Amino acid sequence: MPGRAVPSRAVPAGETARILETASALLADEAAWDRSTERAGQPRDGRYTLYSALATACRQVTGGRDFHRHPALQAVHAAIEDHAPGRQWTHRLAEFNAEATFDDIKAVLASAIAAHAA
Repeated sequence: MPGRAVPSRAVPAGETARILETASALLADEAAWDRSTERAGQPRDGRYTLYSALATACRQVTGGRDFHRHPALQAVHAAIEDHAPGRQWTHRLAEFNAEATFDDIKAVLASAIAAHAA
């Protein structure tokens, strides 16, 4: 079901949407995108994977709180499932990042943002 909302843990109102919007802004264009399967939380050579964009955005918005179980990450996981239903992933963000087009990356972020719009 596209655009489904993911139940959120106790996070400040709007935080999830701000993280998702920040990650999308970090991936403003294809030149900013690193298509690798890298799962580091930092950009590489100034370019972001989907994972590193989410990690960086979470640090910027929350002041450094761990993001691995944050509703923003869960929202992107759900959007990827909607985009590629039934696909089995070992590392969903990394593998999707490597196999997707840039338009796919922006589409899952847009879907996750829409699901958490205030």
